[in-house]
Amino acid sequence: MARSCVLVWYLLVSTTALATAQEPFAFHAGGPYREQVPQPEALLGYGPGARHTQYTSQQAVLDAMATAAPDRVRIEEIGVTEEGRVMRVFIVSAPENIARLDDIRADLARLADPRTLADDQRDAVIARTPAAVMLSYSIHGNEPAGFESVMWVAYELLASDDPATVDVLRNTVVILNPSANPDGHERFAVWSNSVAVGTDEPYTLEWDEPWSIWGRYGHYRFDMNRDFMALSQAPTRAMVGAIVRWHPQVFVDLHSTTEQYFFPPVADPVNANLPPATVKWFSIFGRGNAETFDRYGWQYFTRDIFDLFYTGYFDAGPSLHGAIGMTYESDGGKALKRRRDDGTVITFEEGIAHHYAASLATVRTAAQHREALLSDYHQFRKSAMDDASRNGLRRVLITSEANPTHAARLATLLLQQEIEVARLTEPYTARASSYIEGPHAPATTRTFPVGTYVVDLEQPQGRLARALLERHAEFDSAFVRRQIAKFERNRRRAPGASSDRYEFYDITAWSLPLTLGLETFGTVDGGAITTSAVRMPDEGDGVRAIAPPGGVDGRARSAYLFANDRQAATELALALLAKGFVLNVSGVPVSADGLTFPRGTFVIRTSRNPETIHDQIAALARTIGVPVKAVQSAFPDSGQIGIGANAVDPVFQPKILVAAGDAISVTSYGALWHYLDQELRYPFVPVPLDAVGRMHTMVDYNVFIVPSGSASGIRRALGEDGVQRLKQWVRDGGVLIAYDGAALFPGHDDVGLGSVKAFEPAEDEAKDANDSLPSAPELSPPLASPAADPNRPAWVPGSIFRATLDMTHWLTMGYRQKELPVMVRGSRRLAPSERGDNPVVFVGDSLHLAGFTWPANTEKALQKTIWAGSDRVGRGHVVVFADDPLYRAFWRGPARLLTNAILFGSGR
Repeated sequence: MARSCVLVWYLLVSTTALATAQEPFAFHAGGPYREQVPQPEALLGYGPGARHTQYTSQQAVLDAMATAAPDRVRIEEIGVTEEGRVMRVFIVSAPENIARLDDIRADLARLADPRTLADDQRDAVIARTPAAVMLSYSIHGNEPAGFESVMWVAYELLASDDPATVDVLRNTVVILNPSANPDGHERFAVWSNSVAVGTDEPYTLEWDEPWSIWGRYGHYRFDMNRDFMALSQAPTRAMVGAIVRWHPQVFVDLHSTTEQYFFPPVADPVNANLPPATVKWFSIFGRGNAETFDRYGWQYFTRDIFDLFYTGYFDAGPSLHGAIGMTYESDGGKALKRRRDDGTVITFEEGIAHHYAASLATVRTAAQHREALLSDYHQFRKSAMDDASRNGLRRVLITSEANPTHAARLATLLLQQEIEVARLTEPYTARASSYIEGPHAPATTRTFPVGTYVVDLEQPQGRLARALLERHAEFDSAFVRRQIAKFERNRRRAPGASSDRYEFYDITAWSLPLTLGLETFGTVDGGAITTSAVRMPDEGDGVRAIAPPGGVDGRARSAYLFANDRQAATELALALLAKGFVLNVSGVPVSADGLTFPRGTFVIRTSRNPETIHDQIAALARTIGVPVKAVQSAFPDSGQIGIGANAVDPVFQPKILVAAGDAISVTSYGALWHYLDQELRYPFVPVPLDAVGRMHTMVDYNVFIVPSGSASGIRRALGEDGVQRLKQWVRDGGVLIAYDGAALFPGHDDVGLGSVKAFEPAEDEAKDANDSLPSAPELSPPLASPAADPNRPAWVPGSIFRATLDMTHWLTMGYRQKELPVMVRGSRRLAPSERGDNPVVFVGDSLHLAGFTWPANTEKALQKTIWAGSDRVGRGHVVVFADDPLYRAFWRGPARLLTNAILFGSGR
């Protein structure tokens, strides 16, 4: 397996006839090399793929090579992980480029903003500027081939004096992100090195980590390759910060493990906000990689299943910044040897070699096309401004009254992506359509108040802004027709029969205004508007800095009141409870000091709290950002209910348990962990389900949350003792909260904690529909199965629908609007509770707001099902949600339902 790296560079540009013989491969065959630069294996003490390298060792290797080649590299710190690991990028280029690196970065920034660059200046900038290529390795920590290969890629770029390599470095600035997920990789590497014996047996211990290890994910068990929109994790914020700082023209996200190597072109669908000029580059880079792989006889595939639709990936996201964002998947790892489906064996070393070769081929292709890449990057940003009014959307306006915390969160997310955000400084009148009213709602004339957030799509980041903010992401019509044809075939089959595989790779709707539950409007109006720019603070919490300030308006004699109208209010309530203060909540509107406060208002009575309440609530309200009213009298000036009424109930301090272990989704658990720890700043205790039955200290807790998981698996993990203990605990006043797949667990016949069960179509309705199944001869199978049920809810790949709230139920306290966007995934639907409450339901026409939906099935199957149900059991409650209210940290609109369950569901 030996081959000269000189040939790697040469073959990519060779115009001579290709040799037919397969050529061998080897690392370090592309000299001459600088003797002072040490080879990775000399520093590690082992060769590529012999074991898994730990993060500190990888950093030491890269530091040693960089120290030996200071003229070719600059190191920049980009962030720190949740576990304290410093993330850095290694910027490698020719010495003459390193000497003027700050000027190059400034020129790239000028290309990124067409407003600062006249056409005659553009050509001069392009002529003198190398293309920026960012290679980011192993965002999934247990996909380690990239993590290892970067050391050999760095050596080749830092040490080789081959003329072709030197020329490549003159034409590119290569930004190496050695580990996109240091925390996850470290968990995986330490575990794997402690158990691996190097077998290719597919059922070996070393193939699958334990639930608590799962190195694919970061510290909070997030899949960071789905975090490009929420930016909830420190490593993803660091990487997006590097993209914004360097404005790369090429971004590659290197993964593993697939049967064969994957690189673009990508499959359908492609995000409609990407222009054809972006798509053409996938073939150019794909052919560059293919030529190298073909020389070695290495297998690979393109298109197939990896699309470029969902904005949250680290290929689609950078693409919407203007880079050519690409995913590469290697076929070696995570085990030291892996048996493929056909029985052949691939080694970890081979997987590393494939990423090494693809990385260098990509850099070479970029160097060959430097000017065209820079020109298209500039045009991408310029055309975003020219196309600002495409599809009837020019400006997006977000009001902040309904939830100032989430409105500030959205502004912060956009600013972190270099998207310009402003606030109205004068009222603005325009014809605009409401997001919550659906796709067919007519535009009406509305006046927006001062303080409304405004995102004008006529800006360099207009394409990314549209992708994040538009209500519905468009699909290619041919792709839709192909899926509908498969759907028509599948609905003629029995439930357990083989079926056509749909081509959706991920969710199909993610509109941030909808997922955050914000009152949002779109307009084509491009007229005059008076605004001031919103700026990110240099340090500190951006959300708190951008959100309206909080504080107490005086010293109360009777009580302090604050509305449950924002996430910050929940944080303040929890902070007060954690300090031991007595807190109440009003289940109905209350009057005090001539004002009316909405239901869900928190009440802190001075007479039932120590004197320290005055200073404490003033400090907390100011820090957290919640306006608090100091009330002087409990006498209601008007209305029926005052703050001393029986309708003002006690709020018990939550003592929270969270279910953990094999039956629970790692990422759903992680989303809850992150939400409680980082956003609400409130403690919880994770407990394995199999420990519940022997947990005599369970009486010390009053909230038990079961994140997404397998209902049957949860039942098995609990065992009979666990079920019985849990039932008694709820009867004694605890609140059990379960969602997504776990929502069906309480209603199991042998559990009996709730009455919510899976929705099943009526048998007579299913039979009538079966008689009218399509029978056109071009449909296959030509005979519908007698067991086919076209009314059975079809699987949905993740779309947004409008649910209706019961505005009298305690679970919906704090919501101002009766309608709430929620996510619908999969094929599970919840039937209404038979003996409890159904506070969030699907009723009415035109439920669909965004994403893919099946005709004559999805909306019909949703009708009169529920998204949230609540059963009273003894002194406690069982609350279930049809999906994860915290999904991927960008779903926050339904989060108040969860926090209401935490705060108000317990009876003790």
